[in-house]
Amino acid sequence: MSNNQYVLWINRLVIFAFTTYLVMSLQSCKSDRSNSEFVLRIRIADEPDCLHPVVSQSSLASQIEVLMMPPLFEYSPDKLEFSPILVDSLYAPAVSNDSTLEYSYHIHSQAVWDDGHPVTAADVLFTIKSSLNPCIKNKTYAGFFKNIREVRTDSSDPKSIRFLINRHYMLGMEMSGNYCIYPEHIYDPGSVMRSFELSDLLSKDSASWSTPQWQTLRQYADTYQSAAFCKDKITGCGPYRLSAWNAGQKIVLEKKKNWWGDSLVNRFPLLSSVPDRIEYWVIPEEATAILELKNNRIDLLSEVTPKVFTDLQKSEQGHLSFYTPALMQYMYIEMNQRRPALNELAVRQALSMLFDTDKFIRDQFNGLAMRCNSPVHPSKSYYNASLRPYEFNPGEAIRILTEAGWKDSDNNGVLDKVINNQKQELKFNFYLTNKELSKKIGLLLQEECKKAGIIIELVPREAAALMKDLNELSFDLALMSQRQQPSLWDPYQSFSSQNILPGGFNKSGYHDAVCDSLIQAVRSAIDERQRKDAYLALQQKLHDEVAQLFLFIPKERIVSNNLIRMEAYSRRPGYYEGMIRRQ
Repeated sequence: MSNNQYVLWINRLVIFAFTTYLVMSLQSCKSDRSNSEFVLRIRIADEPDCLHPVVSQSSLASQIEVLMMPPLFEYSPDKLEFSPILVDSLYAPAVSNDSTLEYSYHIHSQAVWDDGHPVTAADVLFTIKSSLNPCIKNKTYAGFFKNIREVRTDSSDPKSIRFLINRHYMLGMEMSGNYCIYPEHIYDPGSVMRSFELSDLLSKDSASWSTPQWQTLRQYADTYQSAAFCKDKITGCGPYRLSAWNAGQKIVLEKKKNWWGDSLVNRFPLLSSVPDRIEYWVIPEEATAILELKNNRIDLLSEVTPKVFTDLQKSEQGHLSFYTPALMQYMYIEMNQRRPALNELAVRQALSMLFDTDKFIRDQFNGLAMRCNSPVHPSKSYYNASLRPYEFNPGEAIRILTEAGWKDSDNNGVLDKVINNQKQELKFNFYLTNKELSKKIGLLLQEECKKAGIIIELVPREAAALMKDLNELSFDLALMSQRQQPSLWDPYQSFSSQNILPGGFNKSGYHDAVCDSLIQAVRSAIDERQRKDAYLALQQKLHDEVAQLFLFIPKERIVSNNLIRMEAYSRRPGYYEGMIRRQ
């Protein structure tokens, strides 16, 4: 054999050996993947503020919390109808009297907390009582529960519970169990809240409590909403427990061994918990997240920038999967009307005319969004379709400001005016997240406002820090998104004057007596025609007063690898983690 032949033979042998090794390695990896635990990896751009349903205020927190602390029942992601989770059945309410409906439930006999304690009606009652503690900073739950008349438990059957609720309150069903349930013995080991009657927590104001009672409520609230319960001690009866929270890196949920709900999944599909572990990877940069997805280090990401989404559809078709469910949410700019300038209608109207929403949807969303003029989703029967958007019109914005007395008195390029004997300039900070789309919205508004004599300072923030700024009311403008439920829309949280204090959900501070009366009419209407009339009038009022700067309703943009199988849904975040399977 010649030297050349020998070299050729050796090369072929090496290539054959390497190819054989590679094939066997790939088969081994595939076998290992199919035999190993199913780890679902989801990219999130920011971290939640905390994991404590009564305290947290971000939609991302709600998304994660429900996997650990499920409610009695929840909307099924496909039909958008209530489906049982912790209870055996859902029954139509009984009429207790002319003003009260009674909702009755029985908690699964198998349902237990992590330590084996049974889930009982006492835990549900505790959840409500702790939320109504007047010293809790977040008043969202408290406002929600105000229409409860009574909650009845049965000492002979600790799993049974009955709710007596204002018959005319539109969200009576939701109030009877569509919220995360807390274990009383973990969150209140001293049974502090048992010493307070539900009727008192529902009716008393801060001045009605004795000094010792108020001190007890304050001390309990301080512990209940402490950092320890927000990040370290979250516990529930759901399929997953918090395994790790590495700040700035990932949040890890582990499936519980021998979880009680597994035996009931066939009858109660919302108990599904297919992944053995769910990891939420904190990856702020979208380009990095997409690279991780292509390399199968993560399985899915949502809220992909529209242009990137459509480019990926063209280049990665067949390699990745794409979903565009129409989500129930809207984007808007919150304007802090506690600021003297933003309290003026003319200024809010001008700002609404200085953002070219149609151009932004066309250039940045590639048709994956539609304008909105109201907090109500256009799919709702009570949406006010007669509302007309504030069109992009810089000339009209300047005219309105000039007419209202704003002028550049010192020739520094910024409009000013004396309000309450103090010179006010049209300079605003604009808080927004680090997401690419948020930055583009900020830059477009900043550019157009500068031409009109308004200075906008962009303040990018992590989600948790942004929520803190909002709660402390330290912002002027803030880019926000509001999640909408399949149920009737309750405007009380966002627009009632009862919620304008720090910690309340009315971040803008907008309040008006007519608005309050319309909110009450919506919540207590005795028939649907009356409620619809109130809804239409309220939307007109919010539009005319520019209570918020309504922008658009986006379609979700979800991309996943082909290692998982999932369905897309209209409820945020557009997927249901517990039902995602691997291929």
